[in-house]
Amino acid sequence: MKLPLSVLVVVHTGQMEVLLLERAQRPGFWQSVTGSLDRPDEPFEDAAARELREETGIQAKDGRLRRWNVAYTFEIYAQWRHRFAPGVTHNTEHLFSLELARPAPVTLAPQEHIASAWLPWHEAARKCFSWSNRDAILMVGAALLAAGCATGGGKPLAPHLESGTPEVRECAQWYQALDAEIDAAGVRDAQAARVAGFPHLRVDRTLAGLADRAAKSGSTLRAYAEQLVELDLEARVNEIQNLPTLPSEAARVQSLRRVRDCARILRQADLASPAGRAAMLAAAKVPDEGPRAQSAAEEAWKRRTQAVFEAERDRSVHRVRYAPPAGQRLPRTVVGGLLGRATFDPLGHLALSAREIDRLAITYAPTIEIETRADYDRFGWLRWRRGVSLPQVDAAEPTVYVQVAYTRYGEHLLLQLVYTLWFPERSSRDTLDPRAGPLDGVVWRVTLAPDGEPLVYDSIHACGCFHAFFPTPRARTRAGAFVPQRLPRVGEDERPVVTLASAAHDIEGVRLERGADSLVRYTLRSYDELRSMPRLTGGHASAFGPDGRIAGSAARQWGRQLIGDYHFDEGDLLERRFELEL
Repeated sequence: MKLPLSVLVVVHTGQMEVLLLERAQRPGFWQSVTGSLDRPDEPFEDAAARELREETGIQAKDGRLRRWNVAYTFEIYAQWRHRFAPGVTHNTEHLFSLELARPAPVTLAPQEHIASAWLPWHEAARKCFSWSNRDAILMVGAALLAAGCATGGGKPLAPHLESGTPEVRECAQWYQALDAEIDAAGVRDAQAARVAGFPHLRVDRTLAGLADRAAKSGSTLRAYAEQLVELDLEARVNEIQNLPTLPSEAARVQSLRRVRDCARILRQADLASPAGRAAMLAAAKVPDEGPRAQSAAEEAWKRRTQAVFEAERDRSVHRVRYAPPAGQRLPRTVVGGLLGRATFDPLGHLALSAREIDRLAITYAPTIEIETRADYDRFGWLRWRRGVSLPQVDAAEPTVYVQVAYTRYGEHLLLQLVYTLWFPERSSRDTLDPRAGPLDGVVWRVTLAPDGEPLVYDSIHACGCFHAFFPTPRARTRAGAFVPQRLPRVGEDERPVVTLASAAHDIEGVRLERGADSLVRYTLRSYDELRSMPRLTGGHASAFGPDGRIAGSAARQWGRQLIGDYHFDEGDLLERRFELEL
């Protein structure tokens, strides 16, 4: 009977040419040197040297044999379990590598392998049928690149790659390999920024603005690090789901497990020393994309919008009204209690369950009225269609995507609910509209006071343009805000009704109504669904590219919506423009 303990030996040169072997029993399946221990007390190093000799004729003494502090546990395929003792379902594989000066001649064991090949490391990783073998090759290659030993060296070293702790160093190498594969596949998620030198962390603009607050105590710093890790985990879930090179769901699950384990190890390393803590805080910044000049189209839009809001509403225009999903709205006292939980967090950050977000989303969701003249005025859910490179809007199910955000005001972190509608097209009103084209997103945001009352609404198009504010009396304008309309205080049983124009989908009016329902209701979906959508041909892909844009459209991902010299998600955006009554 075989033992459920084995070795995997990645044989490579200093230039990261990797040896692969084609299995005799399964032609087309390529792998590195691998094999089980002969007896329970056989040293792993001896097993690695023996398997090298038996499968390739290469002697371990001819190169540098290295044991990595890495082991993979995986389920044994059902058709091979008869080789093991009854009840054994999983095998643990320990990783080794053998570095040779140059590709060596290979003497195959014909009962095990029928062919061999020396390949560049990325090509070898793609050719492997085993996810653990693939990960091992990528990690070894990344480690050599980091050390400057392989072709492509000279990249800046992250602090963890130089750690004296093996598990920290190897986790950093694994992250480096994963990021190289993600970037090569073009599936990087751009919603939150990667933190330079800290592959297990990401940061958004609100968290970047809390770095000074985080530095005040150990508890705030730990809470801050946890938030940075959580942002990275959210992105990794989508990136790994979208990776076309992962062969199975089991491989994705294993990769995510490794992400979580390594994130814990590296976060502990970050917090273990004053230098590590200071480096993390200094690096937690979102790169500046640089200002974008206000276009003539946006200035024309402001003039046109102001004129529309000042004119009497034309009731003869045919509009379709869409109400939020049916559901019981949360009383303000309940909302205030939820928001009050933020005081128990060292950073003032509110942790909400998925159910709580759903209830809040229904409570504050707007009613939408749209002047409807053509199919481009019907919004819906985004999906991939066969043979089309641009996500398509399915208007058969009117859908609004919702997410939670935060803005700073003094010592407060105020909760925001962000709603996004997708239309098939922004049809051009005139030749001055550079944002016209396929896929138009309209974004509506509400900022809540700690007692649950809306303070201010604002809106943009997903291109990062056409920003307008609709403040209540609890938000007094300071400067820099385009305010086409002010609203009264919002009653607990009132809901905003947002009127959109045909074609350009610009907001033409906002009013508060009680019971603003309709026979037509839209569905609420999580905005995160856009970051990994199933393809009809198999696999998943984000609606957005690695630059945060939808290819072929002016639309941008949350976190990438640049409006002139500021971003829509800046943490102090409201504080700079309004004096709020909290």
